[in-house]
Amino acid sequence: MRNKHTAQPESKQSGQGLVFDSVTKRFGGKVAVRDVSLSLAAGERVAVIGPSGAGKTTLLRLAAGALQPDVGTVRFDGSSITGSTATLAYQGETLVDRRTALSNVLTGRLGALSWLHGFIEPLLPQHPEPALERLDTVGLADRADVPVKSLSAGERQRVAFARALMQDAEVVLADEPTANLDPSSRRNVIDVLNAALDGELLVTVLHEVDLALEHFDRIVGMADGRVRFDTPAPAVTDDQLDALFAAGASTPDTDAERTGTEKESDVPVPRYV
Repeated sequence: MRNKHTAQPESKQSGQGLVFDSVTKRFGGKVAVRDVSLSLAAGERVAVIGPSGAGKTTLLRLAAGALQPDVGTVRFDGSSITGSTATLAYQGETLVDRRTALSNVLTGRLGALSWLHGFIEPLLPQHPEPALERLDTVGLADRADVPVKSLSAGERQRVAFARALMQDAEVVLADEPTANLDPSSRRNVIDVLNAALDGELLVTVLHEVDLALEHFDRIVGMADGRVRFDTPAPAVTDDQLDALFAAGASTPDTDAERTGTEKESDVPVPRYV
């Protein structure tokens, strides 16, 4: 199980990057993330892997600022996480089916608009150029006017990437972007995401270990809320992987842990118009 390691892009900036400092996050009596310390630099391509219920999605949402740690801090270049710092690329299922790819991508910048323009722009775009550029970046410029319900699962995921890129954030986070895709589409989606970025830090939660090893520079293995290893992709061993997934074998099989997510009431999910 070896990888075709690609060259790491140059960093967009020379700051401290994304830093988790002794971070713990609890949901009721469950510790989802336990005393995690990581330092991730701009320009890195990082895959987070591990068994279901390992805390991977919680880690990602802490990085996005959607959750706050109970203990420790998460900061980017020494400052608190904001919407302009990190963007979370949700799965294609979060798109509005009846609207076009362009309209969905335009919702990615709603936070920068007044409430009135934020309501009107996706429906009657006055300034579609930035969204069209993002669609072109993910190879879907010719699908801008197509309702997303008519797109394939892989195309929907690429639209979701384009929507996230509208925020021009320094950190791009993707939670299982290859879920429910066939093997060919999985690789295509990861290739498109890597090609679309220009020096941003990319952190992706993946269940497909082979895909992580083939396409990412650095692998963070999590089990039971802890970081079990943090290793350059070419140096990951089969023994490390076996131990990682064995560590999760005794994890209680609750609904939240089985899906690798928390209860909907615990985790804020953005709503798009």
